[in-house]
Amino acid sequence: MKHYLALIVVIIMLVGNGLESQGAGRTDVSDDLNRMYSVLNSEGTEMISFEIMMRETISRDDVDTYLSELDKMGDSSEQKTDKASKFVVHTPHKQKTIDERILLVVPTDKEYQAELIYTISGTDWTEKIHRYVQDLTTDAQLRFFTQDATKFACLKAGFGDKISGGVLFQNVMEKLDVQPLTNMQDNVYTTTTGHTTQLKASRSLADNMNIQLALHDGNGQSTVTVGTPIITTEY
Repeated sequence: MKHYLALIVVIIMLVGNGLESQGAGRTDVSDDLNRMYSVLNSEGTEMISFEIMMRETISRDDVDTYLSELDKMGDSSEQKTDKASKFVVHTPHKQKTIDERILLVVPTDKEYQAELIYTISGTDWTEKIHRYVQDLTTDAQLRFFTQDATKFACLKAGFGDKISGGVLFQNVMEKLDVQPLTNMQDNVYTTTTGHTTQLKASRSLADNMNIQLALHDGNGQSTVTVGTPIITTEY
């Protein structure tokens, strides 16, 4: 079963409530990811993947300028549909096992502005990778985004039968000092949203929410996923 709750949450909260600033721009988003990694690693989990994302709406008048900057990053490809034109630059960093991608979406309907989406993803996290990712995100911020850009960090880790999913989830909540706001649970999944002062690069959503945690415990595929302000990947 694939869960895309994060996308739905983003749309509802951005449209219905807006965003509240909480130290945006003062802390690099990779620092938030590094904090998540430290907590999950201390609980004996094994990292599966990470993703950092920055996104911002841009004026249609500035599209040509952004396309020129994209060309400087590398070879770009264009994908056209009835609804939008998408310009993508994909840059694998094989030595660091990192994928860097930037996407410019220009809706066909001229009533809508364009959107720029930058992502870095990978399957390993070390201090060297942290510094490397930090340099990349800082450069992307300066070249393409303003301080109003929305930033996301997400990390997924796995754990074996020797670790209790419930205890792990509670320990992660405590170490990140999460004050819970909502909780959903079924036979396989536990999903919690909350607020923490330990993750500072992202902006808070409605009700001061700036963290989401998901536990999948069972069938030999036990994972825990943490995202700020929400989970942006499948969990």
